[in-house]
Amino acid sequence: MEKETQQKQMQDIYNIFRDVLKNWWVVLCIALSASFLAYIAAAVLYHPSYTSATTFVVSAKSSSTGAYANQSSAQKLTDTFQSVMDSQILKKKVADALEMDSFPGTVKISVVPETNLLTVSVTSSSPDTAFKLLDGMLENYPEVSKNVLGEVVLEVFEDPNFPSVPDTIFQGRDIMKKAFLLGAAVMIALLAVLSYMKDSVKTEEDISEKLDTTLFGVLNHEPAYRNLKSRIKRQKKRMLMNEPAVSFGFAETVKKMRTKLLYQSKKDNCKVLLVTSTAKKEGKSTVAANLAIAMAQRGKNVLLIEGDLRKTGMAELLGVEIPRGAGMGEQIGRQDNLWSLVFRMEEMPLYLLVNTAVQTRSTEFLGSRKFENFLKMMREKMDFVIIDGPSAKGRADAEVLARMADFSLLVVKQNQTKVPFINDTIDMLNSYGKGVAGCIFNDVYTGGAVLSSGYGYGYGYGYGYGYGRYRYGKYYGYGKYQSYYHRADTDQDKKKGTESKEE
Repeated sequence: MEKETQQKQMQDIYNIFRDVLKNWWVVLCIALSASFLAYIAAAVLYHPSYTSATTFVVSAKSSSTGAYANQSSAQKLTDTFQSVMDSQILKKKVADALEMDSFPGTVKISVVPETNLLTVSVTSSSPDTAFKLLDGMLENYPEVSKNVLGEVVLEVFEDPNFPSVPDTIFQGRDIMKKAFLLGAAVMIALLAVLSYMKDSVKTEEDISEKLDTTLFGVLNHEPAYRNLKSRIKRQKKRMLMNEPAVSFGFAETVKKMRTKLLYQSKKDNCKVLLVTSTAKKEGKSTVAANLAIAMAQRGKNVLLIEGDLRKTGMAELLGVEIPRGAGMGEQIGRQDNLWSLVFRMEEMPLYLLVNTAVQTRSTEFLGSRKFENFLKMMREKMDFVIIDGPSAKGRADAEVLARMADFSLLVVKQNQTKVPFINDTIDMLNSYGKGVAGCIFNDVYTGGAVLSSGYGYGYGYGYGYGYGRYRYGKYYGYGKYQSYYHRADTDQDKKKGTESKEE
C-alpha cells in the first residue's frame, strides 16, 4: 500500500511537472509582463531626494577646550537647536530670502556619537534647492536663535556640501529581476494547482472510477527514446514495436493487446476496428500503427486505413515511401476503385490505404456509398481492418467511421483530456456496432525520477519521416520506381495469405 501511495505521488508530481513545462511560454509571458510592469511602476513612483549637510561644533562662550569637551552640552542642545532650525520663523525667513512660497525641504539634526558635534541636513527633491535651503538656514539661524541658545556657541565645522547624486539610486534592473522571478514563481504555482485539480485521467484507477469503459491496455512512457533525435538527424520519433529503440515492455504490451483483439474479434465476429481519441495528440495513430504491425507479425492479412483525411502522415510514421499522386486524398474524386490505392508492405502482410493530400470535405467521402462498399469488400479480403480515425472532439468524421466499424478502441493520454469530454466520446462510440472494446491508457508515467524521464521524448503521437527498413517493392518508377501501378499478388503472397487464414 505504501509503495502504491508513493507511486501515485510520483505520478502526480510528473503530471504537474509536464503540465507546467507544457505551458512554459505562459510562465515566460507572465514573468516578462510582471518584470516590465514592475519597472514602469517603480519608475513612476520613484522620486529622487537630495541631501545637503553641514557640521557644527558646540561649545560654551567661556570654554576653550577641544571638540570632545562639551558632549553634555551637545546632547542638551540637540532638542533646542532642532526646534530652532525646524521653526516656521526660520523657514519663512529662508523662503523669503530665496523668493519661494514655502520651505520645500526637510530638516534633520543629529549628534555625532561621543562628540560635541552636531550635524544639520536638509533634504529636498532638487540638489540645488537642498544646498540653497541649508545655506540660507546658516545665514539666518543666528538671528532667530540669539535669545534661545544663551551661552552656547555654534561654529561651522564643515561647510555645506552640494549633493551631486540622489540619496537612493533607482535600481531598475534589480526590480525587474525580482519581479520576473516572482511572476514566474506565482504562475508556476498557479499552473501546478490547476494541474492538480484538473479533472483528467491520471492513474489506472481513474479509468474505472471516472470513465464509462474498461481498461484495455496501458502503454507506458518511453524514456529510452529521448536520444533518438540525436541519432537520426532531422527525423521525428517513431514509436513502433519493431524499432530497436523501443523497450521490450512496450512491444510486449502491444502483443497483449493484439491477443485481446483477436479473441474479441473471434468471439463477436468483428473485423473492422476504429482507433480514435477524444482530442488531438493523444497517440491514436501510433497505437493503430502498432496494432496493425502486431497483427501482421502474427501472419494476419491486415489493412490499415488512414481515416483522418484532413491531415497526412501515416506513411511517414511507418517509414515507407508513397509515389506521388497515389494517396487516397488525391484520388477521391477520380478513383472509383479504392482497392487500386491499397499498398502492401513487402516484409509482412500489412496493407495500407494512406492519405497524401488534405481533404476538407472528408465527412462526405467517409459517409459515401463508395467507402462503405470498399469496407464490405475488405471484410472479405482481409483478416482484420484497422481504421486510424480522427479525434472525436469537434469533428463528425469519427462518428461516421464509428457507424461503419464493428467496434472501437479509445486512446486516452495521461492527464490530457478532461473526463466529461472523454465520457461523451464513449457514449457516442457505444451507440454503434459493439461499442467501445476498452480504453488504451497512453504515455503513462509509472515512476522514477521526474527530471530524468526525458519529457517530450517518450512514447508520443508525432509522425516520422521515411526512415526504416520497409520500402514499397511493388512500384517501379519515380527514381527507384518505374511505375506506380498496383502489382498483382504473387503466388508466394497468395500462399502466405492462405496459410494465415488457415491459422
